[in-house]
Amino acid sequence: MTDAEATPTPAAEISTPPPRRPGRGLAALALLLALAAAVTAGYSVWRIEFANPSEARLTREATRLQRAIDAARSAASDALSEQDAALSQRLASQQRALDEVRAEVAGALAAQRHDEPPDARDWKLAETEYLLRIANGRLLMEQDVAAARQLLAAADALLAELDDFALHEVRAALAAELLALAQTPAGNAQTLFLRLEAVKDGLAGLPTATPASYSADEPAAAASAPAAEDGGATTPPTAWAMLRNRFAGLFEYRTRERMAPRPLLRPDEALYLELNLRLALERAQLGALRSDATLYAKSLDSALGWLTEYVDMEDPRSQGIAAALKDAAGIDVDAALPDISGSLALLRKITRAPTPQAAATEAPAAPQATDAPRPSQ
Repeated sequence: MTDAEATPTPAAEISTPPPRRPGRGLAALALLLALAAAVTAGYSVWRIEFANPSEARLTREATRLQRAIDAARSAASDALSEQDAALSQRLASQQRALDEVRAEVAGALAAQRHDEPPDARDWKLAETEYLLRIANGRLLMEQDVAAARQLLAAADALLAELDDFALHEVRAALAAELLALAQTPAGNAQTLFLRLEAVKDGLAGLPTATPASYSADEPAAAASAPAAEDGGATTPPTAWAMLRNRFAGLFEYRTRERMAPRPLLRPDEALYLELNLRLALERAQLGALRSDATLYAKSLDSALGWLTEYVDMEDPRSQGIAAALKDAAGIDVDAALPDISGSLALLRKITRAPTPQAAATEAPAAPQATDAPRPSQ
């Protein structure tokens, strides 16, 4: 052994390895995880694209087929819309042509009837139209529901005699109007006016009410009765008796039982009572003509009140007038009237059809019917 080999190495000269850093291990671990994730993602892509290519092709094919179906559906919808428009146009043209044919036929028939002399049918139709016009006038101007019903019934009887199917709509309208009139209360303004006018004529000379305690014969009998003595002999009244009877005639004695007695009306007051009754009835007539139910009812109530208070109700004339006023008060003067002009309008439309010349001059020429090409389905 040499000296160099035998000489020991001092401790300070011996080299020690550097200490390890802890961050490097974590970085290495993160790098390994990233590489593993990249390998996994690459494997998944490789599996989808290369390992299982049929699934990707099926997805793409399904998408392509869905787009084709949507396109075909849109094209079919457009084709159906065009076909519907073409069919509508063709139907409208055919309808116009049919209307022209109908107008020509109706015009030819009207011209034939116009050229021929009027027959029994024309006379009956004219009479029916006249009855319908009179019925409308009576209902609107005079509010005579009963007369309007009779006139409409007569017009319907004439149409029934004709037995023409072309007048079916007119008869149907007449049936509806007759039913409406049957459901309307018969408040005739003219009838009410004349009825109240007759009551006014019966007011003259009505007996006024006489109080129960009044006796017109007692004072005269007391003044004219001679004094009787025994044996039937009569003696002339003394001056004192005459003075006493004359003084007693200046007073009237009344008894109060259940109600206060009324004094006897003077002649001028009886005249004022008659005038007030006439005025109340005239106001009622005005309310009937104006269809004013309030004025009509209040006027009749006033007349009835004065009649029962100041007139002798035991007299038959007074009882008859009171009964007439009560009957008139029960009539509704402002009832809504139905419209009965529909049958008249339908009849005029049938009987006054225009001639072919008038139809040609008034109506514009209809466009020619063109058949639009139908799209291929």
